Amino acid sequence: MSQDTALRSEVNRRLLESGELERLEALFLDLLRESGWYENTKNTCTEKLRSGGLASGGFNRLTEEVERECRETVPEGVRLEMVMAIKKVLEGMVEG
Repeated sequence: MSQDTALRSEVNRRLLESGELERLEALFLDLLRESGWYENTKNTCTEKLRSGGLASGGFNRLTEEVERECRETVPEGVRLEMVMAIKKVLEGMVEG
């Protein structure tokens, strides 16, 4: 196991055990909802399904297409706030 892999595994273990992973996920979902991203994503999916997106390549193709579009539309403010929250948690791990 490489040093990077071992470190990543240790960080993941600590995030899970401390409950911070769940807290960060909840924060991310709240930020996405507050920004309107969540509702826009639902609308994008609904529109693609109505336009026959499912028939022209199947569910997997539709999922890939929607996922790519939605990742690109996460507001920069949400990204920055999440980076700051993750950084704060990781700094607490190092100091603690």
